[in-house]
Formats: sequence, structure tokens, C-alpha cells
Amino acid sequence: MSVLSSCGANPRVRARTLLIALFLTAFGTASSFADPLDRFNPATTDPDFFRLAVRHPDRMKVPDGAATVHVVLSDKETGRVVQEKRIELQRTTTGEQAAEVRAEAPENVVTVYRIPAKQVAELRALQAKYLAMPQSRQQSIGGSLSIDVTGCKLDAADTGEMLISTYLKTSELETFVALAENFDLRNTQASSRNDLESSIPPCS
Repeated sequence: MSVLSSCGANPRVRARTLLIALFLTAFGTASSFADPLDRFNPATTDPDFFRLAVRHPDRMKVPDGAATVHVVLSDKETGRVVQEKRIELQRTTTGEQAAEVRAEAPENVVTVYRIPAKQVAELRALQAKYLAMPQSRQQSIGGSLSIDVTGCKLDAADTGEMLISTYLKTSELETFVALAENFDLRNTQASSRNDLESSIPPCS
């Protein structure tokens, strides 16, 4: 799994989850578009077009409420949190969008998530508040947008690899862009072979 930032990529793990974080020096992005994700700007993106695609084997499940987005704005000098919002993503029934990702591994399950309508309005208000700040104040604000996906296995006795991939599509991105591909969820907290085989909880 990777943590993606405007300055590069660094590994980060979280028990039983796939956590992707876009860390921003401000609530914006780098000027270079070498990486497609550099086009994604949380300050101006249209939240209504935000889509997260999750691809995984049919031996595992992403429970309801287990795909979330967490937005944090903080003062870069003091570290004080200025604004924070956690959103449970909502499953969509857009088969065409799922097909974009499924083509790479047709045997896997693909689910597409979006931001619920109520939270779309709240995020637009947050964006407007930020963009209304003086430029000097904007530059003093740091922010992060993290995407967290949790999975469980359908068979408690299943000890095989659980490869999960996540993809992002926004108003700036014409197609889904990979955040993490074929990440084995067992690796998030495994320190030994026994840990590796039991690190993913069974679905309740």
C-alpha cells in the first residue's frame, strides 16, 4: 500500500485496512502534471464526481460503511486542526464505471463508491470557505485527504492472499487512476507466517 503525496510516495500501513492518503502542502496540488493524480485538487474538485473503485477477490467482502474518506485541514505552523470531516462512501450501481476497472481482472469483484449527496453539499461549503480566505491564509493551511478501505474474509479458514486494488476518478481525471494495485491485505499487520494467515478478520 502506498501513501501518495505531491512530493512522492512513501509506505504506510494500517491493521486490516488499505489506507491511501493524499498529503498536500496546502489544500491544493503540485503544479507539475507528471503523475495523473497531480491534477486532483481537493480545493476545486467537484465532490459529486468523486468515485472510488475497489477491486478484490470474491473470497472477501468490503462491509457497508467500510470505505471512508477523511478530510483534515490544519494550521501548518501550530498543527491545530481547522476543519475535519469523515465521510462514509456510498455504493453506486454504475456498471459502466465498474467495467473500466474489471477489465483488468474480470474474475474479481469491483464496487464503485461515491460521496453521498448530503456530504457533497457539505464539502462544497468547505471548499467555498477555503477559497474565500486571503491567499496568505490559504498558504498557511495544510491538509490531507485519506481513503480507508477495510475488508473481511468470507471463509474464516481461508489463509490465501487477499489482493485488493483501489482506483480514483474525479472531475479532473477522465479515467480511473490506480492508488494501490494488488496489495495483500494480510501484510498490514503480519510479522510472521502465522500472523499472515490470520491478519484478516472473518466477516460477522
